[in-house]
Amino acid sequence: MNNQRFPLTSPSPTPSLSLPEVGELLRESFQIFKNRIWVFLLLMLIILLVPFLFILPFAIFFFSLGLVQDRIPDFLFIPLTVFGILMAVIAFLVMVVINLWAGLSLLYAIKERDQKIGIKESLAKGWPKIISYLWISILAGFITIGGYLLLIVPGIILAIWFSLAAFVLVSEGLKGMNALFRSKQLIKGFWWQVFWRFLVLNIIIFLIGLIVGFIPFVGRFIILFTVPFSMIFGFLIYENLKKLKGEALFESPRTKTKIAFILIGVIGFLLIPATILTLIALFS
Repeated sequence: MNNQRFPLTSPSPTPSLSLPEVGELLRESFQIFKNRIWVFLLLMLIILLVPFLFILPFAIFFFSLGLVQDRIPDFLFIPLTVFGILMAVIAFLVMVVINLWAGLSLLYAIKERDQKIGIKESLAKGWPKIISYLWISILAGFITIGGYLLLIVPGIILAIWFSLAAFVLVSEGLKGMNALFRSKQLIKGFWWQVFWRFLVLNIIIFLIGLIVGFIPFVGRFIILFTVPFSMIFGFLIYENLKKLKGEALFESPRTKTKIAFILIGVIGFLLIPATILTLIALFS
C-alpha cells in the first residue's frame, strides 16, 4: 500500500467551519471568468469545433457514397465503405483525445489563473496527463452510474464524493482511485454544503439555458460560458475545502476498499439485465 501525505492545520473539520456562501462563490467565479475570458473561450471553441470538423468530412463522404451506390460495382463499394468506417473510427478517437486535452487544459488555465498562463502553456500542461484524466473520468463515471442504477440515491452520494477528482489530479497529481478517494476525503463533513452549492449552480445554469435557448443561434453557444464557469465554481470549492481541512493525512485506500467501490458499479450495471430477465420470467 502506497501512502501519500499532503500538507494540509487540522485533522478533521470543525463544525463551525463552512464553505463560502453560494453568492460569494458565484461572484468570485464570475470575476475569474471575466479576467481570463479569452483563454477560456478559445479552449472551449476547440472542444466545440473539433467534433464538427471531424464529423463533417465523413458525413459528406458517406452521403456521396450513398448517392453513387448504384453506379459503383460491389468489389469497389465494399472496400470504400470499410475504409470510410475505419477512418471514421480513427477520427473519433482523435476527436476524443483532443476534447480531453482541451478540457484538461481548461482546468490548468483555471488553476494557474494568477500566473495568467495562455493557451499554449495550458495545452502544454494538460498533454502529459490525458490518460490519467481519461482513467479518472471512466472510474468516476462507471462507479457513479452504477450507483444511480442502484435506486438513484447512491449515485447522488457518489457523484458529490468524486466531484473534485479532476481538480485533485491537476493540483496534487494523484491518479486513478487515489484521486477519487482524495476528493471523498476533502468532501467528508461538508457533503451537504457541497451538494447545495452545486445544486444552486446547476439550477441557475438550467434556467439561463431555458431562457437563452429560445433565442436563435445564441442558445447553442451558451455552453461556451457555462462550462468554464462551472469548472471555476468547482475549483473554488476544492480550494476552499483544502484550506478548511488543514494539514490532514491522505492514505491510499486499501485494495479491498477500491474493489468494493468498483463492485458498486458492476452491481449497478448488472441490475439492468437481471431486472429484464426477471420480468421476462415473471411474464412468461
